[in-house]
Amino acid sequence: MSNRFRIIYLILSLLLIAALTVGCNKEPEITESKNEKNTSDSSFPLTLNDQMGREVTIEVLPERIVSLAPSNTEILFALGLEDKIVGVTDYCDYPKAVSSKDKIGGYSEPNIEKIISLKPDLILATDIHQKPVEELEKLGVPSVVIEPEDFDEMLASIEITGKATGRHKEATALINDLKARIKEVGDMVAKIPTDNRPKVLYELWHTPITTAGPGTFVDDIIQRAGGENIARDANKAYPQYSQEMIIAKNPDIIIFSHHGTTGETAEDILQRPGWNSINAVKNNKVFYVDENLVQRATPRLVDGLEQFVKIMHPELFEN
Repeated sequence: MSNRFRIIYLILSLLLIAALTVGCNKEPEITESKNEKNTSDSSFPLTLNDQMGREVTIEVLPERIVSLAPSNTEILFALGLEDKIVGVTDYCDYPKAVSSKDKIGGYSEPNIEKIISLKPDLILATDIHQKPVEELEKLGVPSVVIEPEDFDEMLASIEITGKATGRHKEATALINDLKARIKEVGDMVAKIPTDNRPKVLYELWHTPITTAGPGTFVDDIIQRAGGENIARDANKAYPQYSQEMIIAKNPDIIIFSHHGTTGETAEDILQRPGWNSINAVKNNKVFYVDENLVQRATPRLVDGLEQFVKIMHPELFEN
């Protein structure tokens, strides 16, 4: 009888060990599944309207984003999405960290094959990218079009990008900060008498002289900064002016954005023949500003606005 109990005990022990072993082997699979589920974003899938009035549905939180414009790239970086950006254009140059990203070609004609090879799950485009957007959407890659035309729409583009990428809180915080800075400038400028608003020439290029007229960010910035754009009465956004026209308009301040080997310096502008009668030249008020601060639809437009105020109304900062 003693041997019989020993055999039964041995069998029960072996069965218990086998059950424990099977249980341990299955546990890692369950844990991994739970961890994967926890990384998802509860706001997805979501449907939003982009700035071309298109209804876009994004099924899952994007992890691989391709930007088709420098302005879009800047917004993505501003929202802390550097690690999720897998492709940018050859012209995306800000911030410096963008230099390490794969390039997908030029701005107007991106390389579709290169984009596809990066396996994106979200494309951030502009209105000139209709053809590539259509091709990519046929492959199941959602595309959001960002095309702001003024300050308010620039802020709206940040909000749309934040929603599309799961960074709505970060977008809201950034927008609130930018609005506060814009308001601060507005409050300062509101105190400036109308007759103390300088006439401003913004020189985009020098041969031929090209400026920024109505409907441009530059025109908006000049007005917001307490100045009068001498090209505001032009019949197009980027008119070309003759030397005689500029002399006749007699700007008080000249702000230019071309420089380097192909552009000119402030000294070159001051030495132009016949310009010594222009107030800006007589008073040595010729200034350089980075064009990307006033022409690229990004949060840095507010940096450009603040620079213009300091140039046009230095008296506001004397105290």
